[in-house]
Amino acid sequence: MVLRVVAEPPQIFWAPVLPAAGNVLINISIMLFAIMYTNVNPLPFFMSMAIGHAFLVGWAVRDPHLSNLIVAWMETRRKTVNLVAAKGNKYVA
Repeated sequence: MVLRVVAEPPQIFWAPVLPAAGNVLINISIMLFAIMYTNVNPLPFFMSMAIGHAFLVGWAVRDPHLSNLIVAWMETRRKTVNLVAAKGNKYVA
């Protein structure tokens, strides 16, 4: 059971969950603001969402663990605090 979860990362319509959710969130946010302020047709935003999703599907074929890579990258971007007074790189997360 554990091996299957590691081997098959979570996906939404063949795209990794985290980038697909980001794609939808960004496109819908821009669409809502554009509709509120300029009263445009929402169809181009759905088309760009579909194109972005297709791009993510293609990227997932090459690297299926893209969500895990993004989460790991965000963890490495965290600032560390030196809690121990010492010389050198003795940092604690």
